[in-house]
Amino acid sequence: MASAMKPSSFTVIVTVDIPEDRVPEFLKVMEGDASGSRNSAIDPGCMRFDFIKSKDVPNRYFFYEIYDKKKSTKVHRDTAHYKAWADFKKTGGVKNQDVKKCETDSVGQWALQANDSPSSQFKAGLIKTVDIDPNRIDEFLKVIGHDVLETRNKLLEPGCLRTDVLRCKDNPNRFVLYEKFVDDAA
Repeated sequence: MASAMKPSSFTVIVTVDIPEDRVPEFLKVMEGDASGSRNSAIDPGCMRFDFIKSKDVPNRYFFYEIYDKKKSTKVHRDTAHYKAWADFKKTGGVKNQDVKKCETDSVGQWALQANDSPSSQFKAGLIKTVDIDPNRIDEFLKVIGHDVLETRNKLLEPGCLRTDVLRCKDNPNRFVLYEKFVDDAA
């Protein structure tokens, strides 16, 4: 995966609920999907693939995926690791699935953090969706942009590993905030 995030990327956030009896199989499939996605020789368009388990809802998981716009997700969908995931879904392995397609081009150069190592081991994360009044989007972007840049400052927030701000493609007033932390205390 590339180490620098560029405005020429787009993000997919997938939320899935897995039947309890299918979780072990799901985790095995996702181990292959995540490691294959993170291998730029196999999946050159995938710039990031984070896999997260919900602390609030049993058997709910999130995928946070960033792709290079120039290298279509078609390459990703044609890989063996993605096909294993698709086959798992076809067998009824997913109770519910929600997909948010997001972009950062309209947010600002600061929207995606460039220097988060793919090997960063994080213990806690936050995915927050907010709807902003259309008349206050410019104000929101100014305030959140300042906050994001301070959050990325390791002297101010040593426990924060990553902070991104994304805009949903299907609703320009909806934003997703994504943060990774070293632990719950951070």
